[in-house]
Amino acid sequence: TSRGAVVDTKALIKALNEGWIAGAGLDVYEEEPLPPNHPLTQLDNVVLTPHIGASTEEAQERAGIDAVKKILELIKELK
Repeated sequence: TSRGAVVDTKALIKALNEGWIAGAGLDVYEEEPLPPNHPLTQLDNVVLTPHIGASTEEAQERAGIDAVKKILELIKELK
């Protein structure tokens, strides 16, 4: 999901515990950072990542290229 509040966390935990769904992978949470004792951290059928889903190698490369372009534009403006 794009925002943690989109997911009803209590309903998700219930669905995971009762087998309504097989598992979940989450990158964003209603509360960030997710507390270490949060119920989601206790489930074997959940994969949790620290809000880095968009941090791919390609995204990092694009960010670097964009930063260099902005620096070059600034240098041109200062001349």
